[in-house]
Amino acid sequence: MATARSRSARGRRPVLALSAVGVLVLGACGTGPEPALDDTVTTSATSATSATAPASSLAASTADGGRVATTRLPVYWVGRADGEERLFREFRDASEAAAAVDPIAAAAALMTGATPEDPDYRTLWTPVDRVGASTSPDGTITVDLPSEAFRPDLDDREVRLALQQLAHTVTATATTAGLLPEGSAAQVVVLVDGRPDEEVFGSVRLDGHLTPDETMEAPIRLDEPRQDERTEGSLTLSGRALDGVRGCRWTVARPGGERVSSGAAAEVPRSDGTVAFRAELELEPGDYVVTVLGRDAEGRTVRDDKDVEVLPG
Repeated sequence: MATARSRSARGRRPVLALSAVGVLVLGACGTGPEPALDDTVTTSATSATSATAPASSLAASTADGGRVATTRLPVYWVGRADGEERLFREFRDASEAAAAVDPIAAAAALMTGATPEDPDYRTLWTPVDRVGASTSPDGTITVDLPSEAFRPDLDDREVRLALQQLAHTVTATATTAGLLPEGSAAQVVVLVDGRPDEEVFGSVRLDGHLTPDETMEAPIRLDEPRQDERTEGSLTLSGRALDGVRGCRWTVARPGGERVSSGAAAEVPRSDGTVAFRAELELEPGDYVVTVLGRDAEGRTVRDDKDVEVLPG
């Protein structure tokens, strides 16, 4: 990821309209040191138990018939780490896409057509204006995409990444929204224009289930701050590293590279095998690049960074 980026070069991006389900929950952690869709997206969920939600939020039914609502959607993008492209997550506000009945459908639509907040990220999908989604009692998530969503110009690794981008996005959304039965192992079935077993990306047949592959995720990831976040006085830094990444450190620098502060991040193991980290920082007003670094099992440096602005308190 870039270590410093010009804030003025990015400019302001238009805001979308979207709503969604679930609450962002950061895992256990220790102490240590407006995007847009290319076109209006109208997603249509196929869940038999879902009802149209108010414009201010997305709602969907859980497997036991309960109702949940959210204002944040986890969407995965492709970025570079370890010299290879991996998956990075951003939580997107519910107001960023067109109204949709189901949060899974809304997250998948954002994945195809929204602009990532971090300019280091990209999507491997073509924007589409309709997505269907449903969940079953056994934890199977069915996503129905139009054929034009699947780009024909991807190589084999990009195809694998694209399918994992979808699998991570919809399973994370279903989990965050509480739409999966307790103890179920999420798996994804992809339909194309309502049909199963279709051939996509030029030569790949969708004749099985997709499950998220952790090895395709970024080794280290900043969840807070968000790209281009504006905060007053203090700044929260938090995120997670995959199992095997150690020696996590954070740095705060000016956009030109001048280091302002740095420190070691306390690493707290979580039940899913990842490691969480967190820090509360007090900074003078100004623009900064916040970076977190670590070393993977092979000794390579892995990193993620975000541009932020601290306002006068």
